[in-house]
Amino acid sequence: MLRWIEGAGVLLLLSVFFSYVLAPLVPRVRKRVRLGRRQRPISDAAAIVLIYICLFVPAAIAWRLSHEGVRHWIEVTAPASVDRLFDRDSMRPVEVVLGRAPLPESFRRRLIGATTSLAALLERHTRDTLAEAIAAGRHSLWLMVAPVIAFFLLTAAPAFQRSALRVLPHGHLQWRFEEYLRDVNSALAGYVRAQAGAGLIVGTACVAGFLLVGVPSAISLGVLAGVLELVPVIGPLAMLLVATAQGERVIAVIVFLLVLRVVQDLWVYPRLVRSGMHLSTTAVLVTIWIGAALAGAAGVVLALPAAGCLSVSLRHWREYREIERLVEDGG
Repeated sequence: MLRWIEGAGVLLLLSVFFSYVLAPLVPRVRKRVRLGRRQRPISDAAAIVLIYICLFVPAAIAWRLSHEGVRHWIEVTAPASVDRLFDRDSMRPVEVVLGRAPLPESFRRRLIGATTSLAALLERHTRDTLAEAIAAGRHSLWLMVAPVIAFFLLTAAPAFQRSALRVLPHGHLQWRFEEYLRDVNSALAGYVRAQAGAGLIVGTACVAGFLLVGVPSAISLGVLAGVLELVPVIGPLAMLLVATAQGERVIAVIVFLLVLRVVQDLWVYPRLVRSGMHLSTTAVLVTIWIGAALAGAAGVVLALPAAGCLSVSLRHWREYREIERLVEDGG
């Protein structure tokens, strides 16, 4: 039951994400595409359908041509890359470097032991996340639900908001609910902007880093890293596997991606979310850790939007109770 709830939450979040990405495009399409002698703009629904055609027809053709290769990579190449990445021989250069370091013998042994333990922990989490990705791939057709939900969100949300406001009594409560919807919309839009900004930053950094390291197809891999950054946990892990599967400069690639992850996850991304969703850096990190502990990759995806909506709800509830208290005292 919990898996179904997590899956429904992820689908809903993807739908909201997709709708926020499409929202700025709809008025532009309506402005450019006009029909009839009077050159009237097309409806929102027609504009969304036109955007879907332009997006999904090329995507369907590309998927038709490449889905066997993608499936082979997920089920065969990626597990083989994990085996090669965490093979005992791959850790030997690190142990050699640490063994030659000018450090006390006892400290050197502890450092080598800690490195080995960290590698084992990383391997376990990598294999678990890869298994989750393979299991989720069997339900990939459910992703087609996200554009359908996004279509209804874009076309029905304004009418739903007007209807909901009419039900409420006029005055403070109606104004409060309208402000609440506006702030929730602002929080979710901030999350989408943060994710898009993170993808752009990581993609640019990976292009530069892979070119500097000398990785084959550096530009393509960098662009792929930016796209995969939109999927927390699974995206960076997939990028690590793709980059190391090239079989060249593996240690340099691993070091670069680990440094990038530390800078991105602990410094850049919390600031992007803080500016977009008005959550502190500590709150962002704690929220992500709690989501990962409760529900793994799905929890990481859902944690920040849920925290943003909860923060808005608590703030409006406190303000509402404060105004109610002032009214009672005045009465």
